[in-house]
Amino acid sequence: MRKLFCFLLLLATTQVHAELLRADQAFQFKAEAISPTTIKATWEIAEGHYLSRDKFKFETDSTDLKLATPTFPAGESKDDPTTQAKHEIYRNKVEVEIPVERGQTLSQAIQLALKVKYQGCSDTGMCFPPSRGIAQLELAAATDAAPAPTTAVAAPPAPAPTPAPVAEVTAPEPAVAEATPPTTTSKLPDIFKGADKQAANKPMPVDKAFAFDIAAIDKGTLKATWVIQPNHHLYRPKITFSLKEPQEGVTLGKPVFPAGKQTQDEYFGMIEVYGEDIEVKIPVEATDGVEKIVVTTQYQGCADNTGVCYPPVKKTNELTLAGLPEARPIANNTPVSADVALNEQDALAQKLEGSSFLQKILVMFIAGLLLAFTPCIFPMIPILSGIIAGYGNTTSRKAFFLSLTYVLAGAFAYAVIGFVFGFFGQNLQTVLQNPVAIGFMSVLFVLLALSMFGFYDLQLPNSIQSRLSEISNKQESGSFIGAAIMGFLSTLIVGPCAGPVIAGALTYIAQSKDAVLGASALFSMGIGIGVPLLLIGTSAGHLLPRAGAWMDTVKAVFGIIMLGIAIYMLSRIVPIEITMALTGILLVSSGVYMGALERTNEEAGGWGRFWKSTGMIQLFYGGLILFGLSAGSQSLLQPLKGVFGSTVIASSDAAVSSGLQFQAIKGSEGLKAALAAAKAANRPVMLDFTADFCVTCAKMERTTFKSADVAGALGNALLLKADVTKQDDADVALQKQFDVIGPPAFIFFNSHGEEMRSLRLIGEVNAERLTKHAKQFMQQATAP
Repeated sequence: MRKLFCFLLLLATTQVHAELLRADQAFQFKAEAISPTTIKATWEIAEGHYLSRDKFKFETDSTDLKLATPTFPAGESKDDPTTQAKHEIYRNKVEVEIPVERGQTLSQAIQLALKVKYQGCSDTGMCFPPSRGIAQLELAAATDAAPAPTTAVAAPPAPAPTPAPVAEVTAPEPAVAEATPPTTTSKLPDIFKGADKQAANKPMPVDKAFAFDIAAIDKGTLKATWVIQPNHHLYRPKITFSLKEPQEGVTLGKPVFPAGKQTQDEYFGMIEVYGEDIEVKIPVEATDGVEKIVVTTQYQGCADNTGVCYPPVKKTNELTLAGLPEARPIANNTPVSADVALNEQDALAQKLEGSSFLQKILVMFIAGLLLAFTPCIFPMIPILSGIIAGYGNTTSRKAFFLSLTYVLAGAFAYAVIGFVFGFFGQNLQTVLQNPVAIGFMSVLFVLLALSMFGFYDLQLPNSIQSRLSEISNKQESGSFIGAAIMGFLSTLIVGPCAGPVIAGALTYIAQSKDAVLGASALFSMGIGIGVPLLLIGTSAGHLLPRAGAWMDTVKAVFGIIMLGIAIYMLSRIVPIEITMALTGILLVSSGVYMGALERTNEEAGGWGRFWKSTGMIQLFYGGLILFGLSAGSQSLLQPLKGVFGSTVIASSDAAVSSGLQFQAIKGSEGLKAALAAAKAANRPVMLDFTADFCVTCAKMERTTFKSADVAGALGNALLLKADVTKQDDADVALQKQFDVIGPPAFIFFNSHGEEMRSLRLIGEVNAERLTKHAKQFMQQATAP
C-alpha cells in the first residue's frame, strides 16, 4: 500500500507541474464586421497548438440574413493520428471571412450574434473538446461606414463577448478610469497558479477582469452581461444605467439584478457583490419611432488575489431598437436579493464560493455523510459484504482493512471525477454509463457470484501472487487489490448519483476550473460516503460465522445477491422484458436452492424452516413474474397487473390515472422548438432530464409521476422529457446548456420561454414535494 500511495503521489505531482493550457487560452477568438456584408473571425493560436479546418462551424439565429460559405486561408497539411489521413490545420493565427447575405436588410444597420464552433489539439497529442464562442456584431447599412470592430473571447460556457461601443469610451471624470484594452497574453490554468506567483499577482486589465457587453434584445429590453474572471468581484450597488443625454420619449426602468452574495468589505462595509458571470435586464420605455438610444453604464469591482480595487468604469454604447421585436414583460425569475432562497444546487455552490479551502473540504465531507444514506449508495453495501464474505474466515481486523481499502478506492474514484470535471468540465460517471462499461460490470458480478458458488476460485496469477507474498508474507494482498478494484469500479459505474449535493459541488468546481480543488473536495466527500460502509463492513467481519458449513451457505447467499446486482446493472441497457425474465429465473432458482421443494424433516430446526419459507416465497414470486411476463406484463412489482382484465373503477381522475404525459425532445434544437410552441400557446414548461441508467428516474416514473395531485398542480404546463441515455453530442450540449451534471433534474420555464432558475429541482422528488413546487411554479409562471 505504501508503494501504491507513493506512486499516486508522484502521479499527482507530475500532473500539477505539467504545463497545460485551457482551450480558451490556447485559442483566443474574436470577430469583427469589416464591411456591411462581411464578417472576419480571428483566432490567436498559442505556440505548440493548432486548429483543424474541418472543425470550424459558423451560424446565427437571425432570420433576417444568411451566412454564406466562409473563405479560409491556406493552411498546412498534417496526418490525422486517428484516421491516418491528411487534413488541413492552422498555427499561430488564422483569419476567416464570412460573407453575409442580407437581402432586404442591406439598407439599414442590423445586429446579429455570430456563433462559432471550433476544435484544436496540442502537439503533445492531447485534443480539446469542441469549443464555442459568440460575438455580438453590428452590420452597417450599405450606405454607412462600417462600425467599429466588435470582439469576443471564447470561454466555456461561451458567454456573450464584449462589443466595442460605437462611441468611444467616455472620457473619465475625476476618479473614473478609462477602460484598458484587453490583452491576449496566455496564462497558466488556475490549478498551476502556484508555479508563477509573480504572474499570478500582476493586476489584470479592467476590461479583461470584467468583460462587459450590452445589447437590445427587443424594443423594450436591454441585456447587460459581465464575464467576471476568477478571484474578482463586482459591487452590486455600483452598477448603474442611464441615458447619456436626455432623449425625448425614452426612459430606462428599474434593472432586474440576479442574487449576489453579502460580504463585509473593508471599503464599503456590508455590501452585495458578484463573483461569477452575471446578466442584468433593463426595461426601456420608448415611443414609436425611436430607432437608437445611447446608454451609459457604470460599474466598479476589485481583485481578491491582489487586493487591487479598480476605479469606477464608465462605458457608453449606442444601441439600435429599429427592426427588433416588440417588447415583452421581463420575468423576474431570479431572486433580486441574497435573502431569497436559491435552489439547492446553487445554494451549495454559493456556500462553497464563500469558504476557505479547508472549509470546502469539511463541507464536502459532511455532504458525503448525508449522501451515504441515499438510494445511490445502497448497492455498495451488498458488494462490500460479499467481498468480505468471499474471503472465508475473516476477522474483524481484516474486515476493517478490507472495508478501508474499498472505501479509499471509492474516494479515489471520486477524486478522479473531481479532477476531470475541474479540468475538462465532463462528468466521468455519466460518460461511463454506456453498454460496454455496464456490460463489463455485469459480467464481473456474474463471475464473482459463480466463484462464491464454488465453481472456481478467482485469484491472481501465481507469479504475481508470489511477488505479493514476499511483501505481505500472508498472501492477503490479492484480496486487498480485489477490494480496491471493486471499490473504484463500483463508484464510477454502479452508483451514478446526481443529487443537489453532487450537482452543486460539480457546478462550483466547473466554474472555478480548479482541478486540484475538485479532486480534494470529492475525495473528502468520498470518505464521508464511506464512513457508514466502513462501519457496516467491520461489523460484517464480526457478525459473519466462522469457517464451516454455515460459511458455505452465507457465501451462496451473497452469490445470489451478486447475480441480482448484475441484473440490476443490465436493467439500464436492456428492455424490461429481459430484466423480468432474468429476475424470475433468479428467484425461482434461488428458491429451489434454499429448499423450497424439499420435504421438511423432523430434525430441521428453526433456521432450516426459515430458509425453506424464504425459498418458497422466492419460488412463488419468481413464478408470478414469469407468468406475468408471458401474459404481457411489464411490471416487476405488479407482475399480474392487467393479466386478468381491467378492474379500475372510472372516476373523475381518469384523465390523470395514467400519470403525467411528457413530450420527448432531443437536444437544444428540440427544446428551442418546443419552447417556441409553448410560448405561442402561452403555456409554461417543465423539462425533465432522465436516462435509462438513472435508478431514481425509474422510481419517480412509478410513483411521483403517477400522482393525480402532481398532474393537477401542473395544470396546462407543457411537460418535456430529455432522455440523455446515449450521451451523444446533443445530450451533452443540452446538459451543458443548463449546467445539469446528470439526471434526474427539473428545469422550469415561464410562458415566455425564459428559465426560472430559482425553481430548479435536482435529484429525487416525491409526489408531495413536487405538488407543492408545481403550485409555486404555476403561480409565478403565469403572474402578470
